[in-house]
Amino acid sequence: MNMLLSKSRGTIFWKNLGIVLLITCIPIAVIGVIIYYIGTERIETEVNKAHQNQLQSSIQQLTDDLANLEHSVVRLAFDRSLDETLKKLDFVQEFQTTNELMKSFSLITESNSLINSVNLYLRGSDKIIGDEAGFHSVRTDEDRNLLNALLDTERTIYWNYSLKKLNMPDSLNKAIIIKLPGGQMYGSFGMFIIYLDQNKLNTMVQKLVSGEGVAFLFNENGDYLTTLPSHEDSQELLTLEDALKSQISVQNTNENMFKFDWHHQKYNVSYGKIAKLGSKWTVVSATPISQIVAPVTSLSKFILWISVFGLTMGLALSWFASNKIYDPIHRLKSLFESSRNNKLNEKDEITYIEHQWKMQLQVEQDLSIQIKQSIPALRESFLLQFLQGNLYTHTESELIQKLKQLDWDVAYKRFAIMVAQFHGISDLGGKFSERDAQLVTFAASNIIKELSTEKANLVHIINFQDLSIGVLFVLDPNSSDEAIKANFNKLAHDYIVAINNVLNLKVTIVTSRITDSMKDIPKILEQTRKALRFRDHHTSNQMLDMSQFMLTTTSQNHFPFELEREIVHTVSMGLEDEAMRLIKQFMLELQKNNNAELMVHQGMMKLLGTIHHAIIKHESNLFALYGGVHLYEQLMQLSEPDQIVEWFQYKLIRPFVKTLTITYDSHLREIVDNLILQMQKDILLDVSLEMYADQLQMSPSKLSKAFKQINGINFIDTIVRMRIEKCKELLVTTDLKINDIAEQLHYQPSYLIRMFKKSEDITPRQYREKHTQSSYTSPF
Repeated sequence: MNMLLSKSRGTIFWKNLGIVLLITCIPIAVIGVIIYYIGTERIETEVNKAHQNQLQSSIQQLTDDLANLEHSVVRLAFDRSLDETLKKLDFVQEFQTTNELMKSFSLITESNSLINSVNLYLRGSDKIIGDEAGFHSVRTDEDRNLLNALLDTERTIYWNYSLKKLNMPDSLNKAIIIKLPGGQMYGSFGMFIIYLDQNKLNTMVQKLVSGEGVAFLFNENGDYLTTLPSHEDSQELLTLEDALKSQISVQNTNENMFKFDWHHQKYNVSYGKIAKLGSKWTVVSATPISQIVAPVTSLSKFILWISVFGLTMGLALSWFASNKIYDPIHRLKSLFESSRNNKLNEKDEITYIEHQWKMQLQVEQDLSIQIKQSIPALRESFLLQFLQGNLYTHTESELIQKLKQLDWDVAYKRFAIMVAQFHGISDLGGKFSERDAQLVTFAASNIIKELSTEKANLVHIINFQDLSIGVLFVLDPNSSDEAIKANFNKLAHDYIVAINNVLNLKVTIVTSRITDSMKDIPKILEQTRKALRFRDHHTSNQMLDMSQFMLTTTSQNHFPFELEREIVHTVSMGLEDEAMRLIKQFMLELQKNNNAELMVHQGMMKLLGTIHHAIIKHESNLFALYGGVHLYEQLMQLSEPDQIVEWFQYKLIRPFVKTLTITYDSHLREIVDNLILQMQKDILLDVSLEMYADQLQMSPSKLSKAFKQINGINFIDTIVRMRIEKCKELLVTTDLKINDIAEQLHYQPSYLIRMFKKSEDITPRQYREKHTQSSYTSPF
């Protein structure tokens, strides 16, 4: 046995052991558990049904007793003989009548087991008579007030759950009050007091349970009609009664049975409703479930003990039998184990070798999948290095072999390049910005990838991240050049249409010459990208073919040197607006002479150099002025005419003009301030900007610019404001007609009226009338 225990056991041993256990031991244990749980549940259900039937029978009996009580009360309340003549009854002198009443009370008491005694109280006589205490007078004010309070209640028949008897002041009794005459709510002359027998009521309710159970009766206000017997557990049972009453009050279902846990004991609770004499009562019975199922519990435990014993015997026999069966399997397993420490020794012995083989195949398959998944990324990286010219040391055969390893067979193939440049991103009205260039290029590369795969099997997309892309095509060597060019033209046309419709951009496409050598591809790509610079600025979408493209041109280029000198002069004077007007004209002249982007860009680079030289001559700190930015490098990144003009204004000229303005402020402010004073003196003269410029020996443009920068308003608007003020003065202080005032101010009357109304929102005549009326009403 010890030898068998020392053996390493696999799943076969445990499976055999489990099967033997299932055959021998498990059925016995299952039967015991089923008998215990199902039998207990069944007995509990049957006992609950019997208990519920008993409760319903008891509730019906209690209902009948209360119905009998109700009939007695109603008959007594509406007895015609008990009229107002009782108010004049002398209980002593009319002994016969008194005796008859007492006999009637005794008859009522004997007719219903729940009634303890019947008493009659008459307010006027201050007497009380009953079948139990006989006849006696009300002696104390406390008793008299209690009885009168009962009579003054606004109900004809009602319950009192804590009423004391006059001859037993320490007792609290449950009683029914019946005011006389019957049906009269106010002005009653007397009342019947029917005391209930508390012991009989308790006994009747306690019949619902036995042993450790509890039963009680309470009304709709939560008052108990029953009391618990006085013993040591009465306080605990009273607490259980309160808990059950609270639970029943929150029950929302129609079921009148539920289980209730109390002090680690489960109770089976049943309850019913009774409605009599204007009140509603609930009868509750709670019996411990352990008491109900006590007979079957001992039997079930005995069955479980037998099952445990059978299970123990079955385990011992199964262990011995399994070891005997497992011994030959263990000897076979040891022949295939390569190492005793191998974790796989714990696997199923029969499938051990099969599992080893499947595991090896799985590893091989995983490696194959990983290689296939990494090939596209490796190929992308290799082609990127190759197209950038970093693999120039590789031979043609080495390149072909490397691509073959990367799942591209390019042996005996032909190659071609297509590049595309996207324009017009600044014309989209805010749809795209320069920061979206990478996103736009990515979208465009996806579009060309989808279109290109329809034309060729092997295609590589190159995203230059600057609104331009490239495509490497691996072509069929059997296709003619004409067929290849036709396919390229069709692809370029489809691509232009897609970019126009989807991204609303213009496209320039250049297709390279076709080559049979992979070594030529990096050089062809570089040449094709350079050809993008020869696009025509006036054409929205263009397709250029490198095989027919001529880099030289026979047309004579004319450079606008005069405009260049004017631009440099206006920039030196700090006239930004005039300089930008001339730069836009300069751009149009370049495009007019030669539409090629390269030529236009070279002309703008020439203009940058000239302006740069002029700025240096002003002894400006270029590093502080432009923050160390390389201006030529920034301009090289721009290709659109609007972008170039905007760059000249905001990146080149405006920073310089600001520093120039700061330099001029110190000596121009005094000149402008004196000029404004002189203009106020000369307001009735025919003055002009040119006249003052001659007086100050300045150019009109420089004076105009300085005037607006320092005064905040240009010269013409200032003159107009001064003349409007002078017109208002003349309208108020003189009787001159508007025509005479216009002549003095050197304006046409109609023009003066229009300018005056635009400034003051009223005509000169209305202004005069308004201020004339104000002068008449003034106290001074």
